[in-house]
Amino acid sequence: MADIDQKKAQLKAKFKSMDTNGDGQLDFNEFLGLMSKLDTDTATKLFKKVDKTGDGVIDFEEFVDYIYDTGKSKARTTDTRHARLAFLGAVDSISEEDAELWGKCEVVFQAYSGGDEKFEGRDLRKLCVDCVLFDRKFKQNDLDVIFTGAKARGQNTINFEKFKDCVRGIAKKKNCSTTAVQAAIAEREETGVQINATQADAVRFHDDKSTYTGMHARGGRHGDDVSGATTRSERLRASGRLDHSEQEELPWGPTQEAFLVFCKGDEYLDSREFTQMCDDCGLYNRKFTRADADVTFNKVKNKGERKIDFEQFKDACIAVAGKRGSSVADVQKKVHEGQPTKRGVTEADYVRFHDDKTTYTGMHVEVHNELTPR
Repeated sequence: MADIDQKKAQLKAKFKSMDTNGDGQLDFNEFLGLMSKLDTDTATKLFKKVDKTGDGVIDFEEFVDYIYDTGKSKARTTDTRHARLAFLGAVDSISEEDAELWGKCEVVFQAYSGGDEKFEGRDLRKLCVDCVLFDRKFKQNDLDVIFTGAKARGQNTINFEKFKDCVRGIAKKKNCSTTAVQAAIAEREETGVQINATQADAVRFHDDKSTYTGMHARGGRHGDDVSGATTRSERLRASGRLDHSEQEELPWGPTQEAFLVFCKGDEYLDSREFTQMCDDCGLYNRKFTRADADVTFNKVKNKGERKIDFEQFKDACIAVAGKRGSSVADVQKKVHEGQPTKRGVTEADYVRFHDDKTTYTGMHVEVHNELTPR
């Protein structure tokens, strides 16, 4: 870039006039004399940054290359960025702007606008934060004023030409050259938009996969079916718990007839009827309780349904037999022998003047005699 090369040449020429010993190096006092516009704190930060060896002198050629380098090869802290901007503003230059740097700035402009050239105030604010342009002289309120002055009335976005006006306004507010701000923005060409995100706290039972249990341990989600079965009874068969081929069973015809008796008018058993049937048939023991009956019923029924049919009842018989520690044939026999009992019916106490018809008098005697067969 012609302008930057010209500035480097000017600064080197000024250095040679001050380099009395001609060793091509600067100590801190020589550096302060060369950069008279820099304050001591800023000069100290820059000097220490470039003095890699810590011997108190810097190579002037390397220092100039460092100052005018717009690439990302050299990581800079916030303090050294501010110092670099102040240094660039302190260098006497023929031109306040670098025409070639505007090309890099336009690439950054496109990146921060999302490619649609609709550059908003928040985009400019984000760019200034990423470029570390805010300081004591230039604050966010100053940026809002600059952006408002650049955009057209009634619009909330600016084009690249207006963006250049904003860059000039920022340089003026910071009391540095436009080139200094251009260089800071141009550095974002390779790094791109800086995205800040909050990292979630570590949660052991979520992040540590070794703690997963059940379906999650096999890589599935809630409700996933890894066996290929379409119904719950098929899934139980797939797991080996309801394999009819290995059971000692009686013919299922009589069992189906008994099943229909317990169904009370239809061909399905609900959970209450199933637990009552287990009680009427004497299936409960120390190993198989009413709670186990509820679990068994929920295992064999289809998801979302409340009743089971005879095929599911056959699966339930196998599960009950396994839980009781008996054969399926024993469960079938108990179902054959069982009979539904009346439940929830209260028998009234004996009342002599109601139940003993010989005590009836008056009209009740006549009515009773008419109803009693002779």
